[in-house]
Amino acid sequence: MAGKAGGLKGVALIGGGANSTVSGALHFFQDPTTGYTEVRGKVTGLAPGMHGFHIHVFGDTTNGCNSTGPHFNPHNKPHGAPFDDERHVGDLGNIAANKDGVAEVFIRDLQISLSGPHSILGRAVVVHADPDDLGRGGHELSKSTGNAGARIGCGKDKAFLYCCKLQVSLEFSLQFNKYQLSSIRKKRTKGYVMVYADSAETWKRCALFWTWTISRLNILVPLLSSVMYTIILLLSE
Repeated sequence: MAGKAGGLKGVALIGGGANSTVSGALHFFQDPTTGYTEVRGKVTGLAPGMHGFHIHVFGDTTNGCNSTGPHFNPHNKPHGAPFDDERHVGDLGNIAANKDGVAEVFIRDLQISLSGPHSILGRAVVVHADPDDLGRGGHELSKSTGNAGARIGCGKDKAFLYCCKLQVSLEFSLQFNKYQLSSIRKKRTKGYVMVYADSAETWKRCALFWTWTISRLNILVPLLSSVMYTIILLLSE
């Protein structure tokens, strides 16, 4: 999803709980020009084969994946396939795990959105043990869950922003803490500090930190280039 500008983005980190090997990371990008939302990423630790893949109502994982509630279904429709008009918003079909238990995920969908009253941000992405029958299996659960079985992996979909890509030093770390960014869950990846943001307040603190950083470097181009290029993307409402 790198290289696409102007759209909303989100990320969900998948975990399966203490006794599960399921894990993964999923990135969401909503293209404002087409309306499609793309889901890309990888889920590992699965049994080979098809696994139901849905957005559930609640981003609550305090009781594991069982506390995420039912499929996200704001229009009160029956369960269906991703290509059906009559479906839950959260019905994303299946992901396929190879013989090594790895599922490479790439989905484009018009019904899920990262903005508006039916945004999926703050909700849960859930991976199931069994295939989703897409509402066509004739089972008593086909029209509600696709009879997709147990919930074996889940994660909350969050907006994110790239705050800063810096050569780490004690001084920068102290300032990072000063602007209260250390209290927000973050992950280092490829030199970036990725900050998971739930509100514009995080953006303000990150902007203050970067303003301090620029002033500290005296806006000297050679010095800036040695610190590496920085991009700030606000991706929360």
